[in-house]
Amino acid sequence: SIRLLETFLLRPDLALLVRHLEIDLRWRYPGLFPPSQVPPDLHPDGLEALFLAKNIQSLSLSGVADWIWEPEMANFREAIFKMKLVRLHVPLIRDPHTEYICTWPGDSVIEDDWDGDLGDEIRKLLQAQPLLEEFKFSDVASITYKTSASLRDKLKHSDIPSLKSLQANPELALAFLPVADRLESLDLTIADWGDRLFSDIETKSAAIGLSILRFSIRVWYSSDDHPWFWENLAKVLSLFPNMEQLSVTVNSLTSEKAVEPAQYYFDMIAENAYVLPSLRNAEVRFETLYPDTPRIFEVQTQSVLKFRTACPLLETVIDPMKRLWTFRTDQKNPRGFTPQLFGQLIEERPGPVNDLQDPQGGDL
Repeated sequence: SIRLLETFLLRPDLALLVRHLEIDLRWRYPGLFPPSQVPPDLHPDGLEALFLAKNIQSLSLSGVADWIWEPEMANFREAIFKMKLVRLHVPLIRDPHTEYICTWPGDSVIEDDWDGDLGDEIRKLLQAQPLLEEFKFSDVASITYKTSASLRDKLKHSDIPSLKSLQANPELALAFLPVADRLESLDLTIADWGDRLFSDIETKSAAIGLSILRFSIRVWYSSDDHPWFWENLAKVLSLFPNMEQLSVTVNSLTSEKAVEPAQYYFDMIAENAYVLPSLRNAEVRFETLYPDTPRIFEVQTQSVLKFRTACPLLETVIDPMKRLWTFRTDQKNPRGFTPQLFGQLIEERPGPVNDLQDPQGGDL
């Protein structure tokens, strides 16, 4: 919170203890949020406080990432650039060159006249962080072709010498795959797959394909509009044949009618996992507008068995019901093993919190 940053000013010794910091930039757009969620008295970007937190290694920024390019946020960028980050999470990127105009409360008119290169600004951010091992772009749907093309043309290995983990849209990942020679973990966000995208990913990842050990992907449900991925699932998985961890999230949130249940997709993934002989951990997630539909998340034990049969080294499976399965040796079973339900996983999602109350009546 802003109050926490102000605490740094009072106790610089505490600022030096901070290793991970999350900053919610939504306060820059007060019209989007209830007044109770917006601090009434904002410290100017908390810049002086941020400069005191010299030992931050992990930074997560939520909200809208116009700070990367807006001239008025130059001092904020300077504070970020001076950090020595190992992990950086950047949220929604608002590309000023998009052809679709969306006005946010509190917007300035600067972006209408800004003729810079957002790809260059992203490179500057990366170049300032030579120790960066993990880089996450949660949502890059608004990134224009101009920006992604700029990154593909200009990004170099020297810009990301330590990068081991990347989360990005496939089109943006194309800029990183040829030059991130230490990459071990790849998380691709949702996209429309087809022959061209597959060919591009195959070509750009050729040098590091065998080095990817952890692969996550979020994809559309199977339909007439999105048939390619599910018809070519084995081809996609075989891009990274040495992977040890696989996570697939199926998104059916855009469908106004019920789609095939989770069992359908779980079986397809299990049937195509034979191309992953080194797989040890697998997870299948299912997103739907109809979570109360009977048995929509349910997966049969036989399907878990099918997964283990396809991948002889498989140790754990997390099914769409968030149940953890393991496998125990069973000499009585012809296969030599039996699936065993270990238990239900619980995922906590911390909600927004308010500033603590000062014992004397004010906010801390």
